[in-house]
Amino acid sequence: MPLQLMPFRGWRFHLKVVPDLSEVMSPPYDVIDAAERQAYLQQSPYNMVHLILGAEYAEDTETNNRFTRAAALLQRWRRDGVLVCESSPALYVYQQDFTLGGTSLTRTGIFGLARLEDYRNGVIFPHEQTLAGPKADLLRLWLACHANLSPIFALYDDPSRRVEALLAPVLAQPPQVATQWGGMDHRLWVVTDAARIARLQHALHDKVLVIADGHHRYETALALRDTLRQQHGGSQEAALYDYVLMCFVNTADPGLVALPTHRLVRFAPRRRPEDALDRLRAWARVEEQPRPATATTWQAWQHHLETQLRTWRGEEESVLILYSGGDRCFLVAVPAATARLQVRQAGVSEAWKQLDVSVLHYALLPALRQALAAEDMVIDYAKAGSDVLGAVAQGTYDLAVLMRPTPLGRLMAIAQGGERLPPKSTYFYPKLPCGLVLYCFDS
Repeated sequence: MPLQLMPFRGWRFHLKVVPDLSEVMSPPYDVIDAAERQAYLQQSPYNMVHLILGAEYAEDTETNNRFTRAAALLQRWRRDGVLVCESSPALYVYQQDFTLGGTSLTRTGIFGLARLEDYRNGVIFPHEQTLAGPKADLLRLWLACHANLSPIFALYDDPSRRVEALLAPVLAQPPQVATQWGGMDHRLWVVTDAARIARLQHALHDKVLVIADGHHRYETALALRDTLRQQHGGSQEAALYDYVLMCFVNTADPGLVALPTHRLVRFAPRRRPEDALDRLRAWARVEEQPRPATATTWQAWQHHLETQLRTWRGEEESVLILYSGGDRCFLVAVPAATARLQVRQAGVSEAWKQLDVSVLHYALLPALRQALAAEDMVIDYAKAGSDVLGAVAQGTYDLAVLMRPTPLGRLMAIAQGGERLPPKSTYFYPKLPCGLVLYCFDS
């Protein structure tokens, strides 16, 4: 079944009403904490957080709550010309400039609609598990608003970069939108030429998609489609709610970055993990790497470890760095054949067993917990290696684990094989912002 990429009449902020888009853009709802939520709500009456994560009050009811208020607000913005609808169906070419580790990068994507497909149809694949709670809230919001307020981040394989070649004439023109937000440059080109859209559709029609970010949004879109089909008598004709807003990005794009998510571990009762490393030495290579003595070199060492893990490209073994406080840090390398034996998970592929996160969660941490006679362990997550190392140095946690990024090729292959990766296997950076273009499926 081919991928159905569709242009749409997007809703965008009217630049005469909102001349500075940076005032109204926001991250996705699921990475906004309480303090950031309040700051965005106060930044502008038109900030996207008023829609995606609006204020809640003790006196809220079933008929007056953040979901119903978001729907009323969206309708008011549309009616008053705060948001304006594209005059004809369009695809939206998007570029995001950012800096990582001192290197300037640009990621290119296409905002468009994808026909919703059940996972079993083999067109769109997930790579991680989802939770029921966030999907229930999203469904209430989208049913109230009849809109996709933030895009799903989807990956396709195009090593020849045929799509990028088709985009080159577009990118040679001035963008319709250019703004700075979140320390990054954002540019948007509106493509309405039917012939160019047709060529892009043809170039992508034989691709499959893997969801990089937005699993809850995609599965909510499936639930919303099924709900509205029932309300409309189960019609099988394509309707506006049969599609969902996505940003399509090529895995060969030089600006596509998948960072690791590092781990913080606390054992109960509290234990010194280095006392149990002999248990790991039975099946892994464990090398001690002493921590530098001074603060300056300590910071440099943190950066060195993160860079080393981010750029490591070996395929034959899992590599993790464990820090247990003080001056001691340990590099743990597990050969691929050993990883397959140590990861005792049924019904998963050999490739899944060799992932660093699989080795960590299903071999290394259980071995340490058993050797330490720990009754339980808590696992938390952080994006920056300095955060996890600092938390252990301060005594808040017993162990920090620095992770490598999951290779994109493995992620795509495992996901397309019908498997989902362990929790927090990837962190695609940067996040896609909300507020550049919305999809309303009631018009």
